[in-house]
Amino acid sequence: MKVFQSYIVFFWLVGIAFMLTGCIDKTFKPEAVMEITTGESNALIPTATDTASLPEATITVTSINTIPCNLKSFSINYYTKAGEMIPGLNVPSTPIEGKLAAAGTLDVTIKAYTKSVVELFELSNSSISPIIARINLVFKDYNDNFISKEANFFLFEPDT
Repeated sequence: MKVFQSYIVFFWLVGIAFMLTGCIDKTFKPEAVMEITTGESNALIPTATDTASLPEATITVTSINTIPCNLKSFSINYYTKAGEMIPGLNVPSTPIEGKLAAAGTLDVTIKAYTKSVVELFELSNSSISPIIARINLVFKDYNDNFISKEANFFLFEPDT
């Protein structure tokens, strides 16, 4: 009888440990796997400073496995050529919708040039071009896993 009780206590402890730590290798709820490409070029070169002439960033996301997911939000951080973050220009987490089917692709188009970025180019006395726009996309797959992917674009000073 003592052996039976020790088995019950052992399996009870294993069950509690599993519930507290979760499944490390995600066997029961695997995460969606995807790859980000930026298309032909990740350099955005505008022809003028008016908003109609500013190019948009198009990001192609390709699903690698058979787990579909939804695009939930994006945010943008801006950096100098030297890799230092430029304060005050960041775009906070912004809701966006998109569906990435299992083994499918999704094109996401985002305006990487904001009014603040254009003003920085216009007001700066020195050449700060290109500014690096680091776009972070947040997905939620059908297993309730959140996946974050980044794409970098080089924003060049508009022709004036």
